[in-house]
Amino acid sequence: MQAVVLREYGPPENLKWETVPTPEPQAGEALLRVGAVSVDLFQMEFRSGRALKIELPRIMGNGPAGEVAKLGPGAEGVAPGQRVVVCNNVSCGMCKYCRIGRETLCAGLNNHRGGMIGAHRNGGYAEYVTVPARNLLPLPESVSYEQACLIPNTIGPVVKACTGRARIRAGESVLIVGAGGGMGIHAVQAARACGGRVIAAIRSERKSQAVRDSGADVVLSTSQSSWPEEVRRRTDGWGADVVLDFVASGDTLKASLAALAPAGRLVIMGFFPRGSVLETPTWVFTEEREITGNRSAGRQDVAESVALIQNGRIKPLVSKIFPLKEAVQAHRAFEAGEITGRAVLVP
Repeated sequence: MQAVVLREYGPPENLKWETVPTPEPQAGEALLRVGAVSVDLFQMEFRSGRALKIELPRIMGNGPAGEVAKLGPGAEGVAPGQRVVVCNNVSCGMCKYCRIGRETLCAGLNNHRGGMIGAHRNGGYAEYVTVPARNLLPLPESVSYEQACLIPNTIGPVVKACTGRARIRAGESVLIVGAGGGMGIHAVQAARACGGRVIAAIRSERKSQAVRDSGADVVLSTSQSSWPEEVRRRTDGWGADVVLDFVASGDTLKASLAALAPAGRLVIMGFFPRGSVLETPTWVFTEEREITGNRSAGRQDVAESVALIQNGRIKPLVSKIFPLKEAVQAHRAFEAGEITGRAVLVP
């Protein structure tokens, strides 16, 4: 089969188009004929070696969607020919976190027992990939592979953040910091689906119309130092009931806290400098604010995302589709800021 192989960490040019053996599904696994796989920030961080370092070579590509081609011994729950989307984290199903439904915190995710598809094990930058059958969820005909491949690492996590970690209720004000990014622009839709009134904070004015088209009620520029005060002005002086911070830098986290209402919930959606968040912990204590994180998506989050797309409440934003052999060009376009929403690779 043909695949894009990373043999050395570094620039996009390190992604090589190669002929490699087609994998054979092992016990409990399925062979997936890849229909589409998205291009996102994690893949940039992984390719460069900044996110994590594991043994190479590796076929990248987290969260593909496609068709089941073959089943390994004992694989259950799916059938050859079935359209599916992949849940990206290979959890053990047995640890205390898996048993309470918090599989994204599985004790085995960062070791040989589990991990992330496209990082700890080969992923969807290929014509075929093997994955545990329990990681496959049915995909209705009304949702295309190009749409579905955005679910595992983009739409699923923001649905989880909005419905679970932030618990957005109808009528609440929701500030999304970094709303112009691939996850942020889908979070605008997810927050609206929960009934929230969305205030979007973006860096690039070029993406302001796309953010408005996704459902933002207000769009602010983070280039203005006074934007947290503007959030308060737009919320009758109270501040946002919920803040989702996709940038998660020291500066944006300070601004996010400044824009957060009493009893508000701040959900950190990215990596951040440790020790920089709670420089004013009395704000958390006296106004009973909540600060939490959101790590990837579980099976239920993926299933909910499929349903939201199917009923039209979330529309996956795919701005460009590249042939798989043009993965280098796709990565260059992403890093140059040329992609609104997500780019997709198709074998």
